[in-house]
Amino acid sequence: MAEAKRHMVQQNDELHGVHEVCIRLPFGDVTGKWWGPRDLRPIVCLHGWMDNGGSFDRLIPLLPHDISFLAIEFPGHGRSAHLPAGVAYNALDTLRLLLYLMQHYGWTRISLMSHSIGAVMSYVFAGVFPDRVDLLVSFDLLKPFILDPDMLLFLLSDSLPKTLDYDTTARKEEKLFHYDDYVEHMHAGFHESISRDACHYLLYRTLEPSAEGTGLYRRLTDRRIRHNHGLVWSHDLNLEMARRIRVPFLYLKTTETPLFEDPQYHQETIDVLTASNPLFEHTLVEGKHHVHLSHPERVAPLVRSFLQKHWNRDKYMMCKL
Repeated sequence: MAEAKRHMVQQNDELHGVHEVCIRLPFGDVTGKWWGPRDLRPIVCLHGWMDNGGSFDRLIPLLPHDISFLAIEFPGHGRSAHLPAGVAYNALDTLRLLLYLMQHYGWTRISLMSHSIGAVMSYVFAGVFPDRVDLLVSFDLLKPFILDPDMLLFLLSDSLPKTLDYDTTARKEEKLFHYDDYVEHMHAGFHESISRDACHYLLYRTLEPSAEGTGLYRRLTDRRIRHNHGLVWSHDLNLEMARRIRVPFLYLKTTETPLFEDPQYHQETIDVLTASNPLFEHTLVEGKHHVHLSHPERVAPLVRSFLQKHWNRDKYMMCKL
């Protein structure tokens, strides 16, 4: 089964002319998947925490083929390099990653289509650098959560010590599993948000066959990414960012995922975005957190319609490749 499913993912890439991308940055290589014409500035796709570039494998084929997309993988995720030993992962580093990416390609502006923590960090990037972003599409999450002090202090006290429990031999000692076990683990671990059929698109980039045992696989992802304590943030800061975001912005929220915070904070941010930005659109999509991956047909028509209104080929020709 494993090889057949991995071959299915390979065929999907070949069918749609996907190019593997390797971007050399100071802290190591960042990998990605480039869909569509190579002479256009792509819409950069940011996956969720502990996911990878395969998160968009089932959605992008349903979007206009004359648009380019680049699904990059955060350090420690998918096939991107791990951070050096002794360093912890922090979602805020995504801002520097995007700046590096723009510098690498010579872009003055960036367009973002993102899911989960990727969407949160797209919101932050657009709020910090409003003149460098020209389009946003966000799936399920909108902005940094506003947590009660007790919860935030618990997360910090629980996660930070765990980032010390890592050394360069940890990966070698990691247990090996059969492919089917990984499918069930991913399906159950994400509360069935990722369908079993969709799991293969993520597992293709997060597993490698092991030479130690026939049919066994090991993870490529860095174990330290499990210890992410989130952001220390304020509601006022989120609202100020909402006022600064004036570009076309599509936010799709799933019906079965909780907000993880007091609904008041979410609604007030929506209200400010709506009042400040006539190009802001938001709607509900039936499904769970990974609906863009598990049921892309529910998401694609909304994204297509949005891009048809706001994507302009001439604007995306101004890139340096």
